[in-house]
Amino acid sequence: MSGLTLVTLPIGNTGDITIRALDVLRSGIHFYAEDTRVFKDLLRSLGIDYSQKFIDSYHDQSIGKIDSIIQKIKEGEDVFLVSDAGSPIISDPAFPLVKRVTEEGIKLNSLSGISSVIIALELSALPPHPFHFWGFMPRTRGEKIENLKKLKLIQGTHLYFESPHRIFETIETFFEINPDQTLVVARELTKTFQTVTRLDKNNLNEVKTLIKDKGEFVILFHQDVVKNQIYPDELVELVNDYISSGGGTKKLSKIFSKISGEDAKSLYDRLNRSDK
Repeated sequence: MSGLTLVTLPIGNTGDITIRALDVLRSGIHFYAEDTRVFKDLLRSLGIDYSQKFIDSYHDQSIGKIDSIIQKIKEGEDVFLVSDAGSPIISDPAFPLVKRVTEEGIKLNSLSGISSVIIALELSALPPHPFHFWGFMPRTRGEKIENLKKLKLIQGTHLYFESPHRIFETIETFFEINPDQTLVVARELTKTFQTVTRLDKNNLNEVKTLIKDKGEFVILFHQDVVKNQIYPDELVELVNDYISSGGGTKKLSKIFSKISGEDAKSLYDRLNRSDK
């Protein structure tokens, strides 16, 4: 039965390719790649002749190709989807196609392989259970701050991809929100210049010496959540009860800001709104 196969490729070292992936790269005919030039370079490096293969692009702007890919499979062709590196579904554009394939009742297969997320977790020396992968870190500083504050309520090790253009800003923002934590920065995993750096308040001043802002990054940190954590909405309920019995809004907002980590002014505004 024909179908769609997701093929995981090496993330930097061609020696990491699996035997099963190598077999389909040699025998397969119909390929869709995030960047056809990168894919052809890989085939050449593996000594694979692609002159008789059909190789087309499939990336974030390729939603319009889904119908034709589905039709090709229904006509009996096996289709293989690859990204530039790693899995085509992790922070890459495979999901809309995968969703449509399953909706159509088409066979879906995966030839799994190396993952920068798992390698980073292995090398981080952070607790591995549970772990949460969130894709790329939000772009703006404000979004980063909001995101990092929300994670204070989620137990586990958290992983993000980050761009070399934003890595130093992200590190700075992280320690603004989490001054006493450790941040692990993994760079160029499986490649010649692979590095794993553990940052904390003791070596933060040396960050630009310790880390080069080139290549691909995975950042990780572990969050412990205190048992019986008080959530902001629960605080509002408690504070309202206190006020109803004669307490002052401004002073209590400051007190509970220390407990929840939420901005005192935001708590004060919310309490005033709930009073009306």
